[in-house]
Amino acid sequence: MRAPRALLVAALVAATLVAAAPAPAATKAPAPATTRASTPAAKPAATKAPAWPPLPPFDTAIAWSDCGDGWQCGTLNVPVDWADPGGEALGLALTRHPATSPDQRIGILVENPGGPGFGGVAFLQNTYGRLPDVVKGRFDLVSWDPRGTGNSRPVDCVDDAFLDLGANVAAVPDTAETLAVARQYSRAFARGCVQREGAYAGEVGTRNSARDLEAIRIALGEPSITYLGYSYGTVLGMAYAQMFPTAVRAMVLDGPPDYWTSDLDYAHTQAEGFMKALDAFLTWCTGSSSCALRAVGDPRELFQQLLDRANAGPIPTQYTANGQTRTGALTGTLFETAVISTLYDESRGWPLLGRALQSGAQGDAGLLLALADSYMGRNVDGTWTSVLQANAVIDCVDRPDPKPRSAARELADVARFQSELPPWGGAWAVSSCAGMPKPAKGDKLGDVHVTGTPPVLVVGTTGDPATPYSGAYAVVSRIAGSGLLTFESTEHTAYASGRSPCIDDAVDAYLVDGVMPAPGTSCLRG
Repeated sequence: MRAPRALLVAALVAATLVAAAPAPAATKAPAPATTRASTPAAKPAATKAPAWPPLPPFDTAIAWSDCGDGWQCGTLNVPVDWADPGGEALGLALTRHPATSPDQRIGILVENPGGPGFGGVAFLQNTYGRLPDVVKGRFDLVSWDPRGTGNSRPVDCVDDAFLDLGANVAAVPDTAETLAVARQYSRAFARGCVQREGAYAGEVGTRNSARDLEAIRIALGEPSITYLGYSYGTVLGMAYAQMFPTAVRAMVLDGPPDYWTSDLDYAHTQAEGFMKALDAFLTWCTGSSSCALRAVGDPRELFQQLLDRANAGPIPTQYTANGQTRTGALTGTLFETAVISTLYDESRGWPLLGRALQSGAQGDAGLLLALADSYMGRNVDGTWTSVLQANAVIDCVDRPDPKPRSAARELADVARFQSELPPWGGAWAVSSCAGMPKPAKGDKLGDVHVTGTPPVLVVGTTGDPATPYSGAYAVVSRIAGSGLLTFESTEHTAYASGRSPCIDDAVDAYLVDGVMPAPGTSCLRG
């Protein structure tokens, strides 16, 4: 996920689009002949992984209950600090759906949707219909809300009213005055995290979530897990595989970021990905009758007009959802957020953006405001989910700010990003972790290289705006014996998305039978 302000960086699945889009038919069509050679995958890493101790004894009891439509829900209590198993505990919210062909059951497939900040319980339940029948038949499908998210003691740094104020911070703070406001807002957010969450905030990083995943495996009595991670969920999967390699049966890492590059390089790569996706959208919209915006004028001109209007001052608007009406205003920051939220998904997001921009060009910015709210987790009644706050804290625990930049240096970086990547590239150059909680001693992510697992399948999308394709190559180089499967499209993540039977068939063969796709396999859409 990438939020419009300095609070957040790094990718996640556009969960609102994923949950809202219709599931494909359960019976898959044969994969088209769309495989062809691509650049060979990077060489596997030779770095030897450190020894990670097994978990200390803990209470493995899970009280399962029926939560409808074949789902079971439960809670597993784990230590807040795994180095102090007798200390404070937190309850992890879990869900599972038993294999539909129990006589052919292989084991459990654990899914994480990424973020960081998204809970897995609702995500898996909402997207279950997209998974191929063979996977639903052969595996118990399992997910959980990682610590700090969803219903697993969610991070709570500030009040809802404070989060609303973020809409008034400049999308691209490219002057000394606007940058000062952005920095002040981010530091006030950081103080809230430190004051409200205390030591707990330093315990919600990826290392402890990997320990929690191992606790789930043990509590379920499974000798190993099959893991499916999307976006940031690939980082969690890598950490788990590094720490508990013998517990991995198979692992799919779809849409991985290069989490270990420098902060500014990471930010620039992601900014470039989104700005290229925006340009690709406008090119498509200009030439396609499927784009609603084209019906009312030149798409690029209309987009620029809306951008100028939003930057000049808030545009009053409203929308109705769930029987309630939200009256507000589309600011420059919220306009950016609305647009970014749809760029994750070419097949579904681009047409939606075309309709939203058409309405905006005709004087109704309600759909744009609704898109921005949905992406950030703001409900129509003014309450906020924990997604934005959890994303900020987990990301900064994993990737703390080692040496905050001066205001002058930061302003120069904003100007450089903006000149290279208009109209919003400068937004990615703003500091995100100054003053945020630091990782607890046992929760430092550090470097991650993986050895000692079965072959791991990495899936990368060539035009992925949130986790650019270079991240897939970087991850392959960190996992001994891994292989790369390429999806040629402009979307974020590929498997079980209804976009490519070729991708689905290749991943299914790996998940079920352990068969890796041939080196250089590349799939097209459709």
